Amino acid sequence: MTRAPLRIAILGAGTMAPGIAAAFSVAGHRVSLWARAPERARRGAERAQEMASYLVEQGLADQTGRVEVAERLEQAAAADVVIEAITEDLRAKRDLFADLERVAPAEALFATNTSGLRVSDIGASLSRPDRLVAMHFWNPAHLMPLVEVAGERATPDRLQQASELALAIGKVPVRLEREVLGFLGVRLQQAVVREAIALVEHGVASAEDVDLAVRASFGVRFPVIGPLESADLSGLDVIAAIHSYLLRDLDRAAEPQRLLREHVAAGALGVKSGRGFFDWSIRDPQLTIRRRDEELVRRLKLRASEQRASADVRG
Repeated sequence: MTRAPLRIAILGAGTMAPGIAAAFSVAGHRVSLWARAPERARRGAERAQEMASYLVEQGLADQTGRVEVAERLEQAAAADVVIEAITEDLRAKRDLFADLERVAPAEALFATNTSGLRVSDIGASLSRPDRLVAMHFWNPAHLMPLVEVAGERATPDRLQQASELALAIGKVPVRLEREVLGFLGVRLQQAVVREAIALVEHGVASAEDVDLAVRASFGVRFPVIGPLESADLSGLDVIAAIHSYLLRDLDRAAEPQRLLREHVAAGALGVKSGRGFFDWSIRDPQLTIRRRDEELVRRLKLRASEQRASADVRG
């Protein structure tokens, strides 16, 4: 397992990059953050430091570390691990990795934080695509445990290196045996979102009650038992019987649904515009985010306590 401090470069300064930088900095690694606009890089580094401080305040880390600003790509590329977290644009990612390959050490691990693109497509511009893996962090990256690791053209050693690196900073790595759009989590989440939109669109229930039904049912169980474990507990004969009549009635839309398209066309984009499925002019989005983060912190502390107890028993 990777334990010695490494030089970690994060490329990007948007939603994901600061959280990834914070996760590595509190683990004791030397972290730099680069963006094409230096001012964005500075703001991203400041945000990363705030996230690191939050982890320390909550008792989830012992140190904040330091996130440096890399002024030039060449400066950032002088690293052991380079993680790209720029916009979800295939051409932009390919171009960045092509530039990176010209200046980075030959032994450096390249990783992309893409949330849905195929790693093989991103690495098509590389002369050595075997060094590129996906390390898909979840938002907020400083709190969410999951890191999905994939790359059909990556060597087994590179995939193992990425998994061990995630584990060493307290994350939960999962390995995909083959590449699929959206990895595991996004596919599962969007399957639920699609059905949720359909239920609202067809007047089955309000958006409030659809969300409440999730939070008060399987959403409560999922932290301790996954969908396939739940199926085994229920009995696969029972699941097969349910599927025999229910699957044909579930939404099978192969494109964005009418209700979603209407919201977007009307400029009802959610929090960013003040209205989406909910009216955010009468809701406080920061309060929602704060409650989310407080619950994530509570679960992370519980997980850490369980791990310590397990270690004591083994000891």
